[in-house]
Order: sequence, then C-alpha cells, then structure tokens
Amino acid sequence: MFDQAKLAVVAYGEVSGTDGSSTKTNSGVVTTRLGLGTFQISLPTASQNQIGLEQFGDRDLIFIQPLHPTAPIATSAVNNGNQANKLVFLGSTTTAVDCDFSFLILRTLVPPVSGGPA
Repeated sequence: MFDQAKLAVVAYGEVSGTDGSSTKTNSGVVTTRLGLGTFQISLPTASQNQIGLEQFGDRDLIFIQPLHPTAPIATSAVNNGNQANKLVFLGSTTTAVDCDFSFLILRTLVPPVSGGPA
C-alpha cells in the first residue's frame, strides 16, 4: 500500500515547544511558535507544489508526534492547500499546550485523477 502511494519525504524535524525552534530538520525547513500550542512549519520554496515532479502539496500527509509529554497530548495538523506553511496544534482535553514534538511530511508522486476525487 505504502509503495503504491509513491510517497516521498518532503520535510521532517524536531521542534522545541518552548520557542518553536527546530532541530534535526532537513534543509530549508523553518518552524515558528505562533502562540500557545500553535506552531507553523514553513517549507523551502523548492518543495512547494512541484508539479513538474508530479508532487502536489495540497495532498501532503502530516504526522506529528509529541516528545516526552507528561500527560496525553492531542495533535492536529492543517493541510489547507497552502504549499509553504503547515499549521500544527497541540493540546490536552481542555486547553492548548506547548511541548516538544517531531514531524514528518510526506507527499505523493501520483497526480490526482482528472475529474475524480483527489
């Protein structure tokens, strides 16, 4: 299944929940803390909607993994079609929280079918 989707790694890294700085990233990725529990992952220009390479950024798969949480953490990532910036939200059951996390963004090399679902 994974092989049929022809997924390529676009970005990965670890992010400090304190200030949003990133470590262990692939080149050109920048992360920013926008507010409590809200972070932005900015991708380098070369990774944005590489249609010539049959990569379509609005179909990214984004995985978020909290690192060393002291309580259960809920995560979500927004893939709103913005090729350059992906938003990450971290929280408990009642409030937003800051914690260190890792991320992985994958992108399919298979173009969407014309006239069909993406």
